[in-house]
Amino acid sequence: MTALVNLLRELGTETIDMFDIGVPLVDRGFTQNEIVDAIMMLEHRRFVELIPGNRLRVLKLL
Repeated sequence: MTALVNLLRELGTETIDMFDIGVPLVDRGFTQNEIVDAIMMLEHRRFVELIPGNRLRVLKLL
């Protein structure tokens, strides 16, 4: 999850395309399941929300 949070900080935008998250994390050796689990945990904690168009919105500063 730390890698995802760091990437979200790097991207520094309120809404982010999942492709912009997945590709760099897979390149760093993370599996799709690990990425989805981290995103779901952040959503559960209300740091992000999933929005239409395969995107997510950052709700709180990470």
